[in-house]
Amino acid sequence: MSATPIIVPMPTDTDDVIDVEASPVAHENFDHVAAIAATRPFLGLSDAIIDAVAENAVARHYSAGQTVFSLGQFDGAEFIIVASGQMRVSVINAETGSVMIDDLGAGSAFAIDLTFCGVENSVFSRLSVTAENDLSLVFVEAEVLRTLAGQRPSLMRNIAHYFAEELGSLRFNATVAEAAPQQRVFTELLRFIERDNVLGVWRVPQMPKHRELADLADVDEGVAAGAVAMLIQEGVAQRDYPGLVVNDMARLNELAGTVNVNLP
Repeated sequence: MSATPIIVPMPTDTDDVIDVEASPVAHENFDHVAAIAATRPFLGLSDAIIDAVAENAVARHYSAGQTVFSLGQFDGAEFIIVASGQMRVSVINAETGSVMIDDLGAGSAFAIDLTFCGVENSVFSRLSVTAENDLSLVFVEAEVLRTLAGQRPSLMRNIAHYFAEELGSLRFNATVAEAAPQQRVFTELLRFIERDNVLGVWRVPQMPKHRELADLADVDEGVAAGAVAMLIQEGVAQRDYPGLVVNDMARLNELAGTVNVNLP
């Protein structure tokens, strides 16, 4: 995925992540070629290549809140270009049960990397895609891209450059997180947060001891204690014995080194 994700706890009610089945409106006269040509992996390519990628492409429009793919429905047979609007991708972490959220805006491409992973990729069964607002998408067959990439060196170079930029961005973010001990504490704290669907708040039902949080984040106990104290002092969270109530989930995600977007 092209954007830096935020990580939120897995809601107990999966309807928070998976919307009802969508009934998209087909864009019969949509300019697929222009949408594809304006997307980063395809910038600067010849008209012939862009036309070949767009030949069997399909455009669909979704209203805000509609589901593009329900959990487990995406199979990697297509990759998606966001022509306009904002698309939200939610991926469940199989080990922790948390949800990684990636918001993609106009000009973004989704699942080009998955196009080259094959149909057995386990992430397919763990992701859902929804429209954050009115959304226009272009769907391109993955097999078309794989075939053309093998035939057109300039397309393959563009895709390789795109992947290299994505990998470099991920490596940089990991390096920044490694250099910020408090950031690792906030990241570990996210694992303990659950959604209270009765009160409509995020909370840590049982706050871990500072020593436990420090061990998980691989920092000194004083760093862990200071990080928790900072959350309370800034009003990001408040004590609710024996746990913690998070007043500003977006700010906590920001402190953990993730993108600050509107949470569901």
